[in-house]
Amino acid sequence: MRELQIGRKKLEMTRHSVALIEKMKKPYILAKRYEWEEFGRFFNKHKDLLDKQIDLHHSTPLHYAAHCGNPTMYREMIEWVGEGDIKRVLRLQDDMGNTPLHEVAFTGEVEMTKSILEHEEEEGPNQQYEPLLRMRNKLGETAVYRAAALGKTDLLSFFLQDLGADAHRDIHFHRKGDKMSILHTAVIDQFFGTALWILERYEHLAYEKEDNELTTLQLLAKMPSTFKSQTQMGPLKNFIYLLLPNFQDYKYYNQNKEYTTKKEDLESGREDKNEPSPTQMKLEDNTREGQILKSGGKARRNEPPTTQRKLSAFSWMWYTMWKIMAKEWKEIDKLWRKKEMHNLAKELVNLLAQKDYSWRNTAIARDRTVSMGRSQQEGKPKEIKGKQEEGEKQEGASKPTYTPLLMAACNGITEIVEVIIHFHPHSIEHVSDDEQNILYMAVKHRQKKIYQILKKLKMVRSLAGKIDKESNTVLHYTAEFQGGSQPGFALQLQEELHWFDRIEKRLPYHYTIHKNQYNKTAKQLFVEKHEALLNDAREWIKETAQSCSAVAVLVATVVFAAAYTVPGGTDDNGFPRFLHETIFMVFTIMDIVALVSSLGSVIMFLSILTSPCEMWDFRKSLPRKLNTGFALLFFSMATTMLSFSATILINIKLEKNKWTSSLTYAAAFFPVCIFALVQFPLYVAMKGCVRSMLRNLKKIIPRFLLNLLKKSRRKKLWDI
Repeated sequence: MRELQIGRKKLEMTRHSVALIEKMKKPYILAKRYEWEEFGRFFNKHKDLLDKQIDLHHSTPLHYAAHCGNPTMYREMIEWVGEGDIKRVLRLQDDMGNTPLHEVAFTGEVEMTKSILEHEEEEGPNQQYEPLLRMRNKLGETAVYRAAALGKTDLLSFFLQDLGADAHRDIHFHRKGDKMSILHTAVIDQFFGTALWILERYEHLAYEKEDNELTTLQLLAKMPSTFKSQTQMGPLKNFIYLLLPNFQDYKYYNQNKEYTTKKEDLESGREDKNEPSPTQMKLEDNTREGQILKSGGKARRNEPPTTQRKLSAFSWMWYTMWKIMAKEWKEIDKLWRKKEMHNLAKELVNLLAQKDYSWRNTAIARDRTVSMGRSQQEGKPKEIKGKQEEGEKQEGASKPTYTPLLMAACNGITEIVEVIIHFHPHSIEHVSDDEQNILYMAVKHRQKKIYQILKKLKMVRSLAGKIDKESNTVLHYTAEFQGGSQPGFALQLQEELHWFDRIEKRLPYHYTIHKNQYNKTAKQLFVEKHEALLNDAREWIKETAQSCSAVAVLVATVVFAAAYTVPGGTDDNGFPRFLHETIFMVFTIMDIVALVSSLGSVIMFLSILTSPCEMWDFRKSLPRKLNTGFALLFFSMATTMLSFSATILINIKLEKNKWTSSLTYAAAFFPVCIFALVQFPLYVAMKGCVRSMLRNLKKIIPRFLLNLLKKSRRKKLWDI
């Protein structure tokens, strides 16, 4: 009997929910179509449905209306709820625990927020409901936290400054159950304007750590895509990127009515949202100190930074022009937003780097002597190796947490590395718990830009003369192959060999024979770890050379036959009929050049095929041969097509018709252009060969001449 009653109740509830869904079908469709006026009219007629579920996620009409963008309509909908029931309706939560106030925080509408909080009762002992601002969703977020997480700076300013919600920082600044602060979440979600606004008012958040024990600067150091140095763009995008103004949003420009009174405005709460901090102004003045000195002190010390200066008439016109173009072309809009993000991230780094002193907690880099290896019985090293591997597994569970400087070096973020070294020069000698420094990070992760910064500061040799906890020199870490950036296995191996050679030159000579705890020198370890890449490179370069040599032989055959098939025929004496024509001379010269070039490329490709392809051959010899072979093959194809065009013009006697000649040449060069476009990435990759040739030429020039050239372009050390 009891089970029958329960079944009847369930059936009635199901019927009721089905009937409710049918009633809510129309407003649901109107909301999805963004027809908010009709949505409001529907609930004006059916006010009893304002506290009912409108979708499968238990959202109410007030949850949906938060996205209407019309504060007046939203205020009216709230007033349609009875005065005695309004507090309960405003606290109804969806299946994620979000109240209507959480949904308004998603849209960032300040006026809508005011219309909700007008019905909030004053806090006191007889308070019936929990305050709306303190209610959390299932993620443990209050509406204040949600506004910060979604980058709604206007609303966040209203909550914290106008309503005084920052008095309850323990509730609003962190989620329930974890240590993720509003600054952490704003940075992770890449709302850097909001993060700047938070940081300049609540500086203590810069020192707080989230659940993984990472500070905000460490989080930024793990986000390479938010910085220009690690954003890959094509030539056209790079050019447009340079032309675009620094910021897309106008609020970042017109902020400095009185540069000297910014601190007073900050204290009085009159400052604009997302405004860069006073500390940032001092920072940018300091970074331009070298330029001020060079210009003889003519620059004004109180001049506002570039990112905060008011737009001049020309700059305003330039900004307006790009604003119009951004509305018409989405790609420009995306690129501009990306540049704005890069600049805001850089400003945030400038503020955080001044407050970062994690580099002071450095490990002691013990001096270790160069080891020539162990002389033990054959069985013992295996036992030792097994114990060491077990120890490594135990250590792997608790890997050292690197400082922002080392993390940025791992990811190649030059903006962070340069700023930290600028403010804290001593940080460059910081050593991690595994006794590795910034040079180890740059080499291990193949970050050439970081290496070049260290080279510019003349710190490579001093940092390279260290041996880490596992008895590895920095040269040992060139053996760790993590995938190359060049196209083709051969060029990837060449890149790895360049890294080995680059570090070996700056390492103390006796360190090259040092053996690590596994009784291996850096060269032995390099060869062992790159054996698979070597096999792939051999196969790739031989297949490429074989295919290209076949094409080169085919071209040589064609141009050789063309030399005996004279266009236009011969006269009775056996001389070509067009011997004295200019176009015939063009044909003859192009045919000879094509034959010589194609045979030269055949020789180059054959030399690759007959080469033993040892590992160190891939550093210079084989890539040069491949590059030369490609260049000769391309040149032979181009001259062959010119010879073909000349033959056509001679045969149809249209030499004087300029339009027809131009079309013939254009048609003939179509396959040459295709070949050039397909092989262009390889030519770009081969530019290292040209650089190495120039470096070799430098060795011939006397040293005193090089010193004279360097003096004219020498930069001051540590002025990054």
